[in-house]
Amino acid sequence: MKKNNWIVPSLIVAGIFLIIFSILSPQNNTRFQFSKKKIAHIVEKSGSVKIKNNEISANTEVNIKDKVELRDILRTDANSEAVVEFNNSSQFRITEKSEVLIDLLDNGNPLVVIRTGEVFIEAFGNSTSFWVRKDGRIYNATDYALIDKKRAPKIKAVSSDQQNKEQISQIEIENVLNSKKTDFFKCYGRLIQKDPQATGQVLIAFTIEQQGHTTKIEISKSEFTDADFKSCLKEVVARTQFRPTSGDPIATVFPMKFE
Repeated sequence: MKKNNWIVPSLIVAGIFLIIFSILSPQNNTRFQFSKKKIAHIVEKSGSVKIKNNEISANTEVNIKDKVELRDILRTDANSEAVVEFNNSSQFRITEKSEVLIDLLDNGNPLVVIRTGEVFIEAFGNSTSFWVRKDGRIYNATDYALIDKKRAPKIKAVSSDQQNKEQISQIEIENVLNSKKTDFFKCYGRLIQKDPQATGQVLIAFTIEQQGHTTKIEISKSEFTDADFKSCLKEVVARTQFRPTSGDPIATVFPMKFE
């Protein structure tokens, strides 16, 4: 019997080891799967756009539909840009000569860390949007679009005459809409008659077609809930006419603050 005294302690040690392993193993697997989880993909690309991560030591060229994973680094060369779409359908554009890191906040929301260059907000998606970190400060996508005064698409290396024919700059778009400020504030005037304390910000997304008229008008983000107010703002944009161009339709956003 004495020869078998080691069996019980050995079984106890083995049992403890199995319990510890069963607890730690799923967590380790979860971390590994999470780190490899696709959180975005490339929807547009022009020029040379490269990706780098822990598994890819050298920069590798990306293509449309390529996935973007946690901690991936995207880099654009001169005359290059890319549009990245997160799983929640929100999008941002990386301009030329830029480098961004794709990460997640502790709450799981996507985070774009701008290392160099600039990004433009393209779409806010259909659920919780994403965040942008630049120069040590962090913004949600709406606030970043509202404070960003350089949202104009990258000006390509073309002659000024050709450029004027092919595209409308964001500055020109804002100048046209700023000329409609009286109409926008008529909408606001009706609102404060119903709610004198109403203040906040609105972001309108729309597309300018080649003929200069606007389509696909929607309130991307709003701190107002009044449907009539939002509808009134959209009607102002719908009546706005821009100059015709020979380029592709221009999808853009316009921020406004009412107080």
